[in-house]
Amino acid sequence: MSFQFHKLFRMFSRKEQFIFVGAAIIFTVTMVIYVASFIDKKTVLLPAMGGTYREGMLTQPVYINPVISNGNEADKDIIALTYSTVADLAEKITVADNNQVWTVRIKDNVYWHDGTRLTADDIVFTIQSIQNPEANSPLSAAWQGVTPERVSELELTLTTGAPYAFFDENLKSFYVVPKHIFSQVPVANWRQSDYNLEPIGSGPYKVASFKKEKNGFISEYYLVKNDRYFKEKPFINNITFIFFANPDDELEAFNIARIDALSGINPLLVKNIKRPHKIVDLRLPRYYAVFLNQNSNDLLKNRAVRLALDYATDKKDIIKNVFFGSASLIDEPTPYMPQATSSDPTSYDPGEAMKILDASKLRKGTDGFFGEIKLVIPQIEFLTKTAGILKSNWEAIGIKTTLITLDIPTISNEVIKNRNYDAILFGNAFATNPDMFSFWHSSERFYPGLNLSLYNNKDADKLIESVRKDFDSSSRAKKLADFTALIRADTPAVFLYSPNYLYLMNNNIRGFNEAIINTPSSRFHDVTSWYIKTKRVFR
Repeated sequence: MSFQFHKLFRMFSRKEQFIFVGAAIIFTVTMVIYVASFIDKKTVLLPAMGGTYREGMLTQPVYINPVISNGNEADKDIIALTYSTVADLAEKITVADNNQVWTVRIKDNVYWHDGTRLTADDIVFTIQSIQNPEANSPLSAAWQGVTPERVSELELTLTTGAPYAFFDENLKSFYVVPKHIFSQVPVANWRQSDYNLEPIGSGPYKVASFKKEKNGFISEYYLVKNDRYFKEKPFINNITFIFFANPDDELEAFNIARIDALSGINPLLVKNIKRPHKIVDLRLPRYYAVFLNQNSNDLLKNRAVRLALDYATDKKDIIKNVFFGSASLIDEPTPYMPQATSSDPTSYDPGEAMKILDASKLRKGTDGFFGEIKLVIPQIEFLTKTAGILKSNWEAIGIKTTLITLDIPTISNEVIKNRNYDAILFGNAFATNPDMFSFWHSSERFYPGLNLSLYNNKDADKLIESVRKDFDSSSRAKKLADFTALIRADTPAVFLYSPNYLYLMNNNIRGFNEAIINTPSSRFHDVTSWYIKTKRVFR
């Protein structure tokens, strides 16, 4: 048959051959388009199982153990993927009429990575371990006064010392560790355990292995999908973290497709990205401010000076030149809570700042300044750039500003611990609930409290305490607005900005939920919905 067709084709004239071939090509292309269109209309593209996700990271894992981790980003990220929170584990959470007894019922299909069943005993054990002083857990303050009690294998009660309206938020970030792994080890020795780098959790992924160099530097971490996971199984089979010593090497790895994503990328580096990508701009409940220590500097005891500093601070200029617009202006202690706003924010107005200082009857010294403030700054690029602009702004109105740049350990262990500063440029990171206790209550003025302005206002204390016990959101909003008004009137700090969290991702990574996240690690809260591979199925 083919031979006869060939003979027939050769009988055509040259022109007829061209017409025939052209018609055949048109027919073939048309059929391909028709079939493709048919498939597109009759099928839908869905996520498929498989693939490996690789993310670059600059910090090193130390304790992948939620009880003792000091909170570095590598620990937090791997904990979020390998462990489960009480809120994840719970089939139901109820609170008694007195708002102090919370009952947790655990799902009946939850197992640790090693196959052991997870029970109420694990939750009770985790809380008691956190409360043990020998654990030196950074979570201890949040769990003091909470009494856990086993009711049955899958049920327990948590009794708080007083009603706390945001206790359910605590349960959303409280990761549980396995009793059968740690119960035979004194909690003081937990930091020596191999399980801190090879954790046994109950989360959607489990640790398969990791690479460590002779000098102790961990270069790669390999996670695999947990087939025992009690919720929806992840689409992505493997997650690999690759660790780098500096941001330039990390970015180069992305450009050559060695990794698929970078978390918390510096806006200054965005211009150096050469590979097709998307940048997810996430908002975190955090802000940076200059906290003013009136106990250290008599000049700062004068409210006129504090208010003038606020008016003289060009926050929009800082956001433009430091973050290239990738930050939100902050003017109050309750960001992302519009219901707590009491009035319009202070605008940049150096003329108004000068009027306030002139009206205060302050006199300039022979150096041309009303006085001097020593501003302590952590040795972080965006903070040192911010401080440079602050110095220019404040000296323009006659407040001499001396910058003291120190490394973070020195600031944490010496400066903040001893409250040894006139002013400090620092950040507050908090949950999305409006609990201001740790940052503004007078009882938190000294270490280990986080009231960096040493703010002491009894009316503010009463509002903060009342908000914590108030389970009515409308009533809380009114109290928070009153609290915000007090802070604005007293001006114990110059609020600046909330940097956006930039997540650089390969275009092939899909299913990521772009929303406000509580912490950088909570970007993984919907990791089971992420996917790389796809499949077509008929509608």
